[in-house]
Amino acid sequence: RYQADVEVNKVEELNEALLLSELSYADGVDEIRDGLERLYRNHGSDNNDNGMDGNGNRISSSRRKKNQRNKPQWELLFCDTQSRPHRPSHFLAIQKNASPHDDALHILMVVRGTKSMSDLITDAMMEATDYDYALGNDEDDDDDDADSSGNGNVLRGKAHSGMVQSGKYLVERHRRLLSTLLKLSKKRKLEITLIGHSLGAGAASIAAMEWNSKPFLQENNEINASTNTNNNNSNNNNEKIQISAHVIGFGCPALLSQPLSVATKPYVTSVVADADFIPRMSGATLVNLLLDVRNFDYRTMAERDVEQALRELQRRFSSPSSPTAAVLSDAANAKNKKSKSKLAFHIDEDDIRTVMGYVHRGLEKVATTTTTTTSSSSSSAVDHQAATADDNTPVYEEEKKELQKMDLVLFPPGECIHFYRDGSGISGTYVPCNFFNEIDIARTMIDDHLISSGYRKIFLNLMRDFHKDDHFSFESKGFDGPK
Repeated sequence: RYQADVEVNKVEELNEALLLSELSYADGVDEIRDGLERLYRNHGSDNNDNGMDGNGNRISSSRRKKNQRNKPQWELLFCDTQSRPHRPSHFLAIQKNASPHDDALHILMVVRGTKSMSDLITDAMMEATDYDYALGNDEDDDDDDADSSGNGNVLRGKAHSGMVQSGKYLVERHRRLLSTLLKLSKKRKLEITLIGHSLGAGAASIAAMEWNSKPFLQENNEINASTNTNNNNSNNNNEKIQISAHVIGFGCPALLSQPLSVATKPYVTSVVADADFIPRMSGATLVNLLLDVRNFDYRTMAERDVEQALRELQRRFSSPSSPTAAVLSDAANAKNKKSKSKLAFHIDEDDIRTVMGYVHRGLEKVATTTTTTTSSSSSSAVDHQAATADDNTPVYEEEKKELQKMDLVLFPPGECIHFYRDGSGISGTYVPCNFFNEIDIARTMIDDHLISSGYRKIFLNLMRDFHKDDHFSFESKGFDGPK
């Protein structure tokens, strides 16, 4: 309620990134190359139905052309449409229309989400593993947490095991290629934009953390981590280059412990669509969900539902104004009065109380049986512990500990934006990463994670509400490929 709202122009920027993340699901290299070209051609063209910008102002022809010139035009450099465990599918592109006066080489990396069994294996490795995030040499090296290698302060935390391996693979896979491109371009630094959906968002975030965590040196067409600062004559031949990586992720899994997530806020944006369950899902939240289901007392609600159903039957069939009586004429009612009195379905208060009594006793019996079975299993385990424990050992402590909820460890990374249905439309706010601390059981929890039925639809509905135009459409259109 008290969080900052998302700007409309930000939504348009996120929609552009969403289209690129959708393009990563294409089956072939040609589809991705054509998609990149189509994104550039369609931006600022005259086929936009509403002709308005994000602030509701009409876009002139000259402004359309200027917008197209300012939009990055990407040329495909590398594409791998086949994923392996911890090696996600992705493509790499370079900006063709960058200014010659720009001292940065602009690179785009888009990482695909879950599409194959190999991706599911990566997703399933959700164990929280140790992860050290080097803050860089510009920090105070005398800090107690300083890395012994001299790479500056280190923030230690936890990260999703499968995503860590995937992100590090992306960095190592293109280390030589990026170094060669930088040398040929004669630019001073690398600006890397990473975009991903689901698994792709997690792997992209880890890759950005790796690139931003320490300085790199250019040597022999290769970017090497500057772990050895005292190499003989190395400082004379090696030029330190700057790598700046930024991420836009959609439906990113619970990835980092909270301190690490906060540390990535300057360069990671995580977008969550309403009840999307993936950013909320970790080992701890799954266990807590099962405990909530196990401890949920459904009997009161079950009795309420049965009584409501009986009341509705009473209203429909026992009322003088029931639909059955309304379709009969007066003559037919008089003629069939005796037969109607035998066939009419009457429910009075005594009937409802009788049925509810049966329901109450039945639910109590089921609950007692379930409790007895659970208690017997628990008692057997406790008896086994008691047989091997000392007299002073509290044998019930272990059972009590197992039933307690787990503390959450992993959260979505960076600056989190939550788009949600507010009852009358779509709203978007900036929220802390620990906002997604439990799985939200809802009908749309799966659809909200998908691109077509979740993120794209939410962005479109938000903009249509803002412009009060049911025909609003973004300048850049979606693709007909996998959703």
